Amino acid sequence: MSSALSTVIIIASLLAAAYSLVTTLRDRAMGWDHLAALGVLEALLVAQMVVGFVKLSGDEGPGDTATFVGYLIGVVLIPVVSAGWGLLERTRWGPGVIVVACLAVSVMVVRLGQLWEGTVV
Repeated sequence: MSSALSTVIIIASLLAAAYSLVTTLRDRAMGWDHLAALGVLEALLVAQMVVGFVKLSGDEGPGDTATFVGYLIGVVLIPVVSAGWGLLERTRWGPGVIVVACLAVSVMVVRLGQLWEGTVV
């Protein structure tokens, strides 16, 4: 896996979570700026998925391929689902959903790196 891309994804995810947390604390609904942040995060995650599958098709790969592929596909779905849920929830909790989703993305990307390196935690 690309550690530089993983770092960029984690930073983008934490920034989106922080921005959404501020919006939640200000008692505001989700806006277009949240969708833009989730769109950037989604693009980065799709790029990571492509890199992961390309590296899996070569000689490289983790010991537990099925778990790695599950995380790789699952992490891409989180921003999409949170965007839909956030749009449906027109209260302050719409951005709250995005906070939780972005934190989950960060944790899953770290876990992807651990799976790739073979680290057992």
